[in-house]
Amino acid sequence: MSDQERRIIRFGDRLAIDRAVKNLANARNAYEMDRQARELATRGKPALNALLRHLDASDPALRGGLGRLAQHLDPEMVIPALRQAAMDTSRTDAARLTAVMILERYLGQEIDPALAQRIPASYDVARESGEEAIAIAETEPLVLVEYADQLLDEPPEIVHAVLQVIKTMEDPRRARLLMAVAAYGDASLQRDIIPALGAIRHPLAVQALQTLWHLTLPELRPLIQRQLQKLRMAGVQAHPPGELRALWSPVNAQGHSFLWFIHHHQEENRGDLLTLILHDQLGMVYASAYPDLELNTLPMPAPKGTIHRVRMVDSHHQVLLVELDPALGLQMLDEALERMAANEAPWPGEIVVFGHWLWGDRPLPPQQIPWPPLPAPQGKEATAALLEHPAFAGWLWLLSDAFLAAHAEKTLHKDGPSHEQVVNTLLDEPNRGLLSQRLQQQARWLQLARQHNEASQVLAVREAIDAGDRTHPFVRELAWRSLIAATADRAMRQTLRMLSPE
Repeated sequence: MSDQERRIIRFGDRLAIDRAVKNLANARNAYEMDRQARELATRGKPALNALLRHLDASDPALRGGLGRLAQHLDPEMVIPALRQAAMDTSRTDAARLTAVMILERYLGQEIDPALAQRIPASYDVARESGEEAIAIAETEPLVLVEYADQLLDEPPEIVHAVLQVIKTMEDPRRARLLMAVAAYGDASLQRDIIPALGAIRHPLAVQALQTLWHLTLPELRPLIQRQLQKLRMAGVQAHPPGELRALWSPVNAQGHSFLWFIHHHQEENRGDLLTLILHDQLGMVYASAYPDLELNTLPMPAPKGTIHRVRMVDSHHQVLLVELDPALGLQMLDEALERMAANEAPWPGEIVVFGHWLWGDRPLPPQQIPWPPLPAPQGKEATAALLEHPAFAGWLWLLSDAFLAAHAEKTLHKDGPSHEQVVNTLLDEPNRGLLSQRLQQQARWLQLARQHNEASQVLAVREAIDAGDRTHPFVRELAWRSLIAATADRAMRQTLRMLSPE
């Protein structure tokens, strides 16, 4: 092979590694980014060279990927290279500060005073990075969350200094950047940022404050209200919000349900979709945003209580979604956010950066929106046939392998020992309380769907479960179906393990 051919091959390898480095910014989550970085680090010196070439990246997600890559490279190789890059005055200020950031945050290195004196002015770079994040957010809004996440990893004095720089920017879009930092910061940080938002006389500041009202502690809401009032007295109003729709699915046996919000634009047949998965204990466990859709691909507007049957992507199952009053949907969302706060779970980025679809400049809701009244339970006539209702499709109680192994039978029999044990499990605490709560949610869903008789039947079942009625047909049928499904699933997994190669 000639030298020219070798150079061409090396050039091709370099291009491939550069593409792999840039692709770190597109990882779906931190786990995927770490996996890609670990795989890329096996390339050794060529991967290090690619890291050094991308130090001046403006994308915060890519800078985070470079840090992950550095963690998996040989420390004796990557640390001296980054120190040299930080001191290299021929590099851009952004590249040199990225090198310092990786050394400190990802590699745990202290920066010695001699090096600190030679790095560029941090305030200028903070301004540049903030401006870059604002610009990128026009097409990739979630970059605001990446920026906030990286900033809040810094020591408090750095966070405060960078925020002071952001506050002095002239671009009104800084309101969205400040909002993202406040959404993930502590109460002290929020008290600092909220008045700064009130000083930005622009509709984006109104939207930011409206969103933060739902993502801060209740004791901070009066402060937000005062800033909103100040902006409105100055004549600042957010753009009129488009029509909002809310759709909600039944709750499954594990406490999950879908909550959709469809935000209509002013122009015909265009809008935004926010899909959430709520959990009755955890709050919100998934969020996904779809900006600027053609709305003819979604359920058409219909009277409240209308049931839509929607086929989910990559699934043969249909999901039932009932058309809600949007105020009720927003209250359900607020309740989910309260559960997340109680569990100290971080907000999904989609709620932070797309919250203006929901809250915009709408009146802030009262503390509680009551559920609609429910009819009186009908009593013992509720039967296992209720499990055939579409709202209960897939209702199964999860049983562990340890449970199945401890209560195994050669042949399963209805009303046999294993079945009786599952009935006992359903009616033991805390399962009984969870099952009762989820049935109450089902009754609410059926009531909202104007299926009043079925709602009453579900309430009757709930009363029987609260009373510990082991003979109730619904309880026994749910236990039997759960046992059959769990046993079949376990047998399938055991068969696959036996068939899979070592």
